[in-house]
Amino acid sequence: MSYLSLPRLVFAGQFQADVSTINNDPEHFDTARFRSNYQMPGSGATNGWWNPNGTGSWRFRNCVVTSVVYRDGSTCSDPSLDPVIGLAVNGSDSRVEGKLVDLDSEQQMVSEIWGFSVNLGSEAAGMGFQSRFAVAPFADIWVNYPPGQPDSFFCAYYQSVLEQIKVTGAGPSRFLNELLAENKNPDNFSIKFNVDSFDDTMSSPNFTFGRVVGSIGLQETNEPRHFVAGRRLWAVPGQTANDAIGQIVGNVLTLDLGNSLPIKELGGPRADSGSLTIALLPNEGAPQLLAEVNYQGQRWYESTAGIVSIPLNSTQLAAAATTPLGLVANATQPLLAEAPNGQWVRADNFVFRFNPPENQAVKFYATSFGQPLANTQISLGYDASAMEGQIKQGPVAGPQKVGTPTEALAFQNSIITDSDGTAELTLKATDPGNPRGYIDGQVYGITYQIGSTQPAIGSVGNGALSLNALVFSGYTIPDKPDWLCDVRPIFQQYADLYPIMHKIVDLSNYASLTNKIFALKNVFRAPVSDPNYMPVTRDLSTKKREMLQKWLDKPVYMELDSVTDLHRALQQAIELEHATIPPYLTALYSIKPNANIEVAQLIRSVVIEEMLHMALVANLMISIGGKPSFNRPKFVPVYPGSLPGGLRADLSVRLRKCSIDQLRAFMSIEQPEKTVEPVHYRAKAGDPVDTSKYTIGWFYDEIKQTLTDLSNAGEICFGNAEKQVTEWHGTGKLFAITSLADACRAIDEIKRQGEGAGARHPGDGDGELSHYYKYAEIVNGHRLVRNEHGYAYSGEKIPFDADGVWPMMDDPNLAIYPQGSRARILQEQFARTYQALLNGLHIAFNGQPETLGQAVGLMFSLGLAAQQLMETPSGLNDGTTAGPSFQLPFPG
Repeated sequence: MSYLSLPRLVFAGQFQADVSTINNDPEHFDTARFRSNYQMPGSGATNGWWNPNGTGSWRFRNCVVTSVVYRDGSTCSDPSLDPVIGLAVNGSDSRVEGKLVDLDSEQQMVSEIWGFSVNLGSEAAGMGFQSRFAVAPFADIWVNYPPGQPDSFFCAYYQSVLEQIKVTGAGPSRFLNELLAENKNPDNFSIKFNVDSFDDTMSSPNFTFGRVVGSIGLQETNEPRHFVAGRRLWAVPGQTANDAIGQIVGNVLTLDLGNSLPIKELGGPRADSGSLTIALLPNEGAPQLLAEVNYQGQRWYESTAGIVSIPLNSTQLAAAATTPLGLVANATQPLLAEAPNGQWVRADNFVFRFNPPENQAVKFYATSFGQPLANTQISLGYDASAMEGQIKQGPVAGPQKVGTPTEALAFQNSIITDSDGTAELTLKATDPGNPRGYIDGQVYGITYQIGSTQPAIGSVGNGALSLNALVFSGYTIPDKPDWLCDVRPIFQQYADLYPIMHKIVDLSNYASLTNKIFALKNVFRAPVSDPNYMPVTRDLSTKKREMLQKWLDKPVYMELDSVTDLHRALQQAIELEHATIPPYLTALYSIKPNANIEVAQLIRSVVIEEMLHMALVANLMISIGGKPSFNRPKFVPVYPGSLPGGLRADLSVRLRKCSIDQLRAFMSIEQPEKTVEPVHYRAKAGDPVDTSKYTIGWFYDEIKQTLTDLSNAGEICFGNAEKQVTEWHGTGKLFAITSLADACRAIDEIKRQGEGAGARHPGDGDGELSHYYKYAEIVNGHRLVRNEHGYAYSGEKIPFDADGVWPMMDDPNLAIYPQGSRARILQEQFARTYQALLNGLHIAFNGQPETLGQAVGLMFSLGLAAQQLMETPSGLNDGTTAGPSFQLPFPG
């Protein structure tokens, strides 16, 4: 028994699949090369595709029962005769909606629904039931609307069982009373629903919605959960149709054509394929017609789910036992046909995730003309061609080493069915290593067929007719996991791929995470099938999930107890210093010539010192044997975004024109651990005020302590002066670091210039205010001066004229500008100059310090290019001008 058996109900309505499309492109998983435009919508396989801000949610919408078929085969679609008609078929009203989950970015054709509830009726109605949908992938995906475009032209089906059933009641419904007659509290129901006509047009009111039509019936414990082990009708090559499944129970043939026929228009009726007739197809002679299918009748699909039942007379029944079934057009042309010998085989489960070492069993069902096929060989072989086809989804290919090493997923190359036509295969997974680099684990494909010969490579294009496995890489949980080394690499990838999460928590920001620690503990401790489980894509191994749980119990930022850890922290410090420069420069470049002169001078002085800080940290890294990196793509931050390392909660760094609000944001970047409180803010002036612990200054204090500890332990030494850069023409001093004292002096200078000489000293010790207080002066409109009470912004006026700033758009991005526009051309030139500048810095700080002058020259060129952008209309027809995006050139 299954959804094809009696009694059964049919429902129809809409589904929503609000998928995030960033992870459709395997290349986007490369954290080191991730670009800000990947989080923006794009045409086709550009940027983040058509829905980068998808939530992953899966739900039914406005689904209702349209008809029922009783045990005696009679039907009803009138709610006055059976009140089950019109009852809602929806998800849960008491928990989070389900999630649609790809197996992997390199196998997206077997996507599963996780954490989904299916409820019929309601307690208020007194009829129906509540249930959980057992995780299942879609099957038999095909193009049922050829004029459409991805993903609107696809159709597929989901088949599974409904578990944990809680019956509300049957009421006066004949159907529900028949459904529950044998068991008032059934263990499972069978459900199958077809999905098509998906709307992926962002401007449409039905964006991310599509049509769903399905059926629910009884489920036997000994039958497959995800397909019917009946009679498979295959699409005849050259015909516009898709496979179908059927079964004969008693003298009734039931054929499911719900996922078989093309449609006339999205969400519309079946296309005209001529007269369609169910037939027997003898090996010789003309088709023996059985019954015509009224597939173009009014709302035929919505009222039947494409399921057709016909009685067979004794002659037809006897012939059908050994004769292939088919669907013919115009009485002569077969569209669908069963294999001549009636044989076929399918695995019930065909999607697997392994946490090695782990074994999982696969159960196969083989039939011949719908009957169990006993003592028959099934041959299997590796075939990753389906994954290879998804390596290059966008302009840049993702990892190309799919399906290797083969020994990491072992299995027998043949098995024999038992007397009941079933056979079991054991898949044995071991650690595949890290063959794909930035994508965890490895994906494998296994194909199979009846007989002694393995299927030819590439011959099985249907993911439901092969085995699809993701084997996670081995992982050892650290004794003391920390943010910098262990957690951030994982969460940064999720922050990149699921920007919708930023509205809840910034996964790339340590402080933001620790503010939501309780909620995160809840979602990580939920069962993997729970809709609250996080991450929503399920592409995280059990060991890594356990590591994150361990870290959430004790969220340590960093454990700098090795030279490797110190090098990593110093590289982050370089990236941190660099991350402040583009927003500061953008504000500076946005000031018109001869306007806001004092404001420009203050911002420029900060920029120069930030460059000095970056150079000092690079020298420090060189001194202890490290190699600073300036030209890897991830060196360039994503704007808007967190500071590298996530040192400030709820701080989003943006590229915006100069304004008082933007300068307040700069103050937040430079926020000291304790600030001098001016007199007009507090009665007792001059007292230090606590702010966020995880400031830039705090980070440098940790580095300084580690330098001292490792130096005293003899684990590091200082030198390599000849490789360090000492040429400097700005404020402060760039010097070679050859001792612990030099290293500490460099860090102290960075802290003083950024935060001030101390909690009660806003100056940097060299006669200037620190960065925080320079920006505060502009915000307050006056110089900060000391008086008998402490400090006050009551000195010389610092005027700010908003009209003296170009109307630059917020957060410029190369992908926004229209193709061929002046803004686009200038932005591309700016990107190339910016890339050359970073390349020049990388060369200078990696053994060729004498080349720094070339990088300085590029800095001036960058400024001229930025000023050109400021004067150029953005092309967005909103009165804004363009501005520098500080992105690297797009590939290709």
